[in-house]
Amino acid sequence: MEYGAACLITTVGEVHQTSGREIAEALTALRKDSSGAERRSWSASIPVLAGVLHRAGLDELTLLLEYETPAGGRIDALLLGERRDTGRPLVLVIELKQWSSIGENTAGWASRVLVPISAGGCYEDRLHPVQQTLTYAKHLRENHSSIEGGRMEVQCRQFLHNFEHKEQLFQGKYEAYRSLQNETYGKGEEERLAEDLKALFSARPRPDVAERFLAGTYVLGQIGMDALGRVLSRQENAVMLDDQVEVNRMICDELNGLRNEAYPPKLVVISGPPGTGKTVVGMHILYAYCLQYGATGRNNGGGIFALPRSRTLSQVIEGGSGVAPVYLEQVPRGRDLVVADEAHRIENLDAAMTSLFERARMVVVLQDDRQRIRLTEEGTQERFEGFAREHGIELLSCSLATQKRAGYLGSYVSDLDELLYEGRNEPIRRSSRLELRCWDALLDLDRHLGELQRQGRHVKWYAPYCWHWSGSVLHRDIVIRTREGEFQKAWNPKNGQYAWYRGEQKQDLDQVGCIYTAQGLEFDDTGVIWWKDLRWDGESQTWRTDLDESWDRQFVSSIVEYFGGRLEGGRPPWRVRYEDRQMSMAEFLRDSQADQDAILELVLNTYRVLLTRAKSSVHIWFADPATREHVRTVMRI
Repeated sequence: MEYGAACLITTVGEVHQTSGREIAEALTALRKDSSGAERRSWSASIPVLAGVLHRAGLDELTLLLEYETPAGGRIDALLLGERRDTGRPLVLVIELKQWSSIGENTAGWASRVLVPISAGGCYEDRLHPVQQTLTYAKHLRENHSSIEGGRMEVQCRQFLHNFEHKEQLFQGKYEAYRSLQNETYGKGEEERLAEDLKALFSARPRPDVAERFLAGTYVLGQIGMDALGRVLSRQENAVMLDDQVEVNRMICDELNGLRNEAYPPKLVVISGPPGTGKTVVGMHILYAYCLQYGATGRNNGGGIFALPRSRTLSQVIEGGSGVAPVYLEQVPRGRDLVVADEAHRIENLDAAMTSLFERARMVVVLQDDRQRIRLTEEGTQERFEGFAREHGIELLSCSLATQKRAGYLGSYVSDLDELLYEGRNEPIRRSSRLELRCWDALLDLDRHLGELQRQGRHVKWYAPYCWHWSGSVLHRDIVIRTREGEFQKAWNPKNGQYAWYRGEQKQDLDQVGCIYTAQGLEFDDTGVIWWKDLRWDGESQTWRTDLDESWDRQFVSSIVEYFGGRLEGGRPPWRVRYEDRQMSMAEFLRDSQADQDAILELVLNTYRVLLTRAKSSVHIWFADPATREHVRTVMRI
């Protein structure tokens, strides 16, 4: 046996001659954080599998155990060889379960199973084993460089060697998996599995297949910008994982009968933090609609993908897919389905949603309360649910929690939420693959990002809207004087934002994005300037925000008007007209009794968005040293 970067590499014969205890010890050396339950499972299940493969005469084939994918999770076993009837390279995904029974599906899940975890009647829900292997196989086919494009065939088997009543996994809500029942083997079916694999695989070893597989690389993003064009022409958009699968199945079931006159209006709310794959699910719902009712051409058919006004995201989606998203107020009448992304940005929610339901039977909104960046944005989960109640519209509310961006950010977003919203000042125990780094020297950071870009990485600078925006990339609006020298950058272009998003030219990295050109986008690596509009007050142990550091006149004006004032002048420090008096911003916030916690939350939301655009690394430079040290301490940087 030998250790690869992400698995234990061996042969069937070698495993067959090794005890369960020795196998568990070898895997424990690879997975040092493994639990006792995992070790017991390895020692019990893997020898049973090895015995079946030995009886099939496949001793010389390569076996990978506990293969970890960038999409998260681990494949129990992969058998690598060639198909007997064609000689083509073949990868078999094998899911092992020690289940002896399952609980009653009282929740009506379509893809999750209740499994007893103790003799005391405690249960946990787990992904259906068929769905697990389907997800793994699809991920390999679409994202593994040695497999994509049909270079290798991928098949799946599920082996539940303690489970006598496997038919329970294909009844009721699990009926969708029935066509794959013959790929699942339970207790007493060991010989049938051995015969199946003997007929499937040649016994001839293919070390070249193993070498190519292990040398392969992954191309994994949350969703490609060509996805809208693909789903409208009835092509799959992305691999869905974990909670995405269950949410997708629930909603796609709702599409049946959508064109019935008696079909009641339905509102579907899908909520989740950045990186949980809301857009992936939304696009797949549109794909499922097109699959059932026909392609919709250029986003003008019965199923439509729409946005609140968001020029950057619209330009990027159109540039990548050739299809322009429709703005909410422009959705034509007589539609069946509208999928509204970035729905937290909806203003005048009651009017906007009333208008949408005059145009469509089902509205799916994708939202995140903590991506609201103006007080006038009303697209919270509570407001959507309230709208449905008040208007007698059937509601289906779903949440996504697991991070998928870049093959799992782990706890990064929840850690960031603790830092920003919970006032955490003790170090967090982080469990994220994303690289997070604070820089003392801004120019050093700039050079580092430039080097990443030269390596072919997708890199972008972001900053809060704390400098004048001239509207021209010829003007270096952002100027920061540091001890090492002067940092000068232009803001991103107003037009041509798809080319800027792609970032293939050196000058694209010299054009900095802000909050309005961040939402909905992702990159490999980002640099973020943390300015003086948000700082940590060590004495009061709270976050402080300063609107006089913001040059975002629309943002500041919306706050002032919300609390009864009127902004005067075109630049900070801001002056406000309130009750026939002109006053400073600080005086206005005090005299108007403005909800400063609500204002602070908007600024925190802004930084949360800026800090969650990257898939691999986030690099931060701080204008305020105390804030830098606080973030370093809490986030263990």
